[in-house]
Amino acid sequence: MNELLFTCGLLLLGGTICGTIARWLKLPTLTGYIAAGILLGSQGLDLLPHHHVKSISEPVNDIAMALVLFVLGGQFKFAALRGRARKLLSLSAVESSLTFLIVVGLSMPVLEGFAAPLLLGVMAVAIAPATTLLVLDEFDAHGNTTDTIKLLTAMSNVWAVLFFELVLLVLAFLSGSDEVGPSSVAWDIAGSLLFGLVAGHALIVMQDRTGHGNYTLPLIAVLALAIGGCKLTGVPHMLAFLVTGAVVANRSRYFEPITTSMQSLATPAYVAFFVLSGVHLNFGLLEHNWVAVGIYVLARTIGKIAGARLGIHLSGIDLLNVHDRSSPPLGLALLCQAGAAIALAHVASEFDPELGARLLNIVLGAVIVFELIGPLLVKHVVIAAGEVNIGHLLLRGSEEVGNPSMFTTLFRALRGKHNHRADDIAQLDLGRVMRAGIVPLPEHANMDQILRYANHARFNQFPVVDDDGALVGLIRLRDLEDLAYDPHAASLVIAADLTSLTPEECALPADTGIEDAAAAFSDYLGNNFAVVKDKQSLLFMGMVERADLIRLIRQMKQTRARKNK
Repeated sequence: MNELLFTCGLLLLGGTICGTIARWLKLPTLTGYIAAGILLGSQGLDLLPHHHVKSISEPVNDIAMALVLFVLGGQFKFAALRGRARKLLSLSAVESSLTFLIVVGLSMPVLEGFAAPLLLGVMAVAIAPATTLLVLDEFDAHGNTTDTIKLLTAMSNVWAVLFFELVLLVLAFLSGSDEVGPSSVAWDIAGSLLFGLVAGHALIVMQDRTGHGNYTLPLIAVLALAIGGCKLTGVPHMLAFLVTGAVVANRSRYFEPITTSMQSLATPAYVAFFVLSGVHLNFGLLEHNWVAVGIYVLARTIGKIAGARLGIHLSGIDLLNVHDRSSPPLGLALLCQAGAAIALAHVASEFDPELGARLLNIVLGAVIVFELIGPLLVKHVVIAAGEVNIGHLLLRGSEEVGNPSMFTTLFRALRGKHNHRADDIAQLDLGRVMRAGIVPLPEHANMDQILRYANHARFNQFPVVDDDGALVGLIRLRDLEDLAYDPHAASLVIAADLTSLTPEECALPADTGIEDAAAAFSDYLGNNFAVVKDKQSLLFMGMVERADLIRLIRQMKQTRARKNK
């Protein structure tokens, strides 16, 4: 036991050190965690006893995946998705289906029969939830595109489970096997939903009984029981934990405090999960299966990019800054792949050991590629969408803007970034500092729409625009307090009537320097300015927060002070 604890400590220590180095190199922290695993594992110094790694891997993977899927399930908030659910579902279905078809079509020439291409196509649908979510959280990404990436990641695992069950059913029927039948497929899906519903409501009840100050204990207790129940009954647990998160988010007020309080517990689990992912990477698989792995990586990349493009076009969903051909493709943010696909490959081994082993080798080889470049591409897409504040990025390095080609996007994402000097920071304007992925309220929005917007807005001041996108003004949260509880008055007003701050009071042009903007905040009572293209057109472009400017000004002064020493 003591030796096992020593191995756990070595995993966490290696992850901490390499994660810090990754931040210094302007890379996502989890890239450092994976590198730590490679260094500590058999591909590097081989410092970890293999039987210890085997003993630790399953519980760590189960807990980490459960926590991540719980958080992703909470993205399915029906009130927030109202009006967008059909478009998002259409986008996800098109993206997943096209990925499946392209991988199946391109892998058939190198894989014998049709069972392997079909199952490989299903595995290609799944997106690594832990990798994607942690990159978005690490860079504090917020906005329409970020929310869509999270929902597509969650939905991809739903589609992967459903497709996998159906494909296994077809293959079993064609082979004459009675191990997989309609009843077992129905139980896998219904059982997952049942476990998720029971776990979600059990967590709500336990939280009610244990009080508001204790959020992590009920969560871990319920997740551990649900993991055990799923394994005992052979039910896929990915879908179960998505349902658990959705139940808690829609049926209680506990989802936000639970996810906030679980960070201190989840961080060690995530670090161990990614370090172990690095330990399990085997570069020899690339050498022995390079043709199949190369075709799979290429086909999946094409499928995700083309599928997301086509899905956006067919669904009509509005995603700022990633909807045209001059922008980084949204599909680049959907390439991360690890645990979910590997789990499906293991299930395939139960159906056909030889087939499962071949698929597992291909997927593990591809995971090396996707887990190393995927996080960098997720970061780049949300930065291009304007949903990562540049004040946060300056702690890690500068980011280039513009509308690069796909090859330029890949090149920029894979190379390091240089640090900003004090003069560089001073030359920034609000067009670079603002959060551009902010969807404003239309001036004709009624009170129900305004309250729904306010309930999910990041800011406490809400921009209102006219039909041409010009800023009408800002609604302050306190402006809603009196009207929200007066049904008669609320039915008579629209968003334009509630704007208590005019553009002259609350808007700054995009070319305003950060020092001038900071000076404007000194005489301003609010915490957010709207950013407009210019004072003449008042075209709304984004929002800037007081705290972001303070961080930039502080960093600029510290950099100048170090330079003058």
